[in-house]
Amino acid sequence: MSITQTLIKNAQPYWENYIEHPFVQQLENGTLPLMNFQHYLKQDYLYLLHYNRAFALAIYKADNFTQMEIAHQSVAALLHEIQLHIGFCKEWGIDEKTLLATPESAACVAYTRYVLDCGMVGGLPELYAAIAPCAIGYAEIGRNLATRGRSPAENPYQVWIEMYASAEFQHATQALADNLDLLCQGLDEARLAKIQQIFNTATRMEVAFWQMGLDLS
Repeated sequence: MSITQTLIKNAQPYWENYIEHPFVQQLENGTLPLMNFQHYLKQDYLYLLHYNRAFALAIYKADNFTQMEIAHQSVAALLHEIQLHIGFCKEWGIDEKTLLATPESAACVAYTRYVLDCGMVGGLPELYAAIAPCAIGYAEIGRNLATRGRSPAENPYQVWIEMYASAEFQHATQALADNLDLLCQGLDEARLAKIQQIFNTATRMEVAFWQMGLDLS
């Protein structure tokens, strides 16, 4: 079992609450109200802004050019994803001006600042432990929903599901997990325990982000 797999196993029951959250279940069966999805999309745009900053921080924290290149590729991919996200939001009736004018929810502030704080205080293992639940969880959710959800013709959220189930996203997520495994190799028990705590907390933040979408908070 890889370090990342161990982190997921030890993050229960938070991890199960994350990938099987009622928000996710409503995405799967196509019953999520439009206003909830739009609220989520706007907050996710703001989240991606800070998520990108976290990878930029990973460049600063890097010890060598290989680590810099890994983080640089993530920054480039995210900048591209943000443009796709803006286009995706337009399809759901949300223009870029609205995105920029949207205030951050408490859930978004708490989550993104926690990730950045982990990186500022700790090293690359701590930063990537805080980053990882987002990508790894979305990849798992995408796979799950693509294989057991309703047919594409019935589900208005099928495009969102296919985006995270795509081979491109799955590959990028596996690369991130492999990098976290590499960074954690050789760490002592005390530091690995800290990594687990960070991973657990970030997973709890993901649960809160879904709940924010349901509560319109």
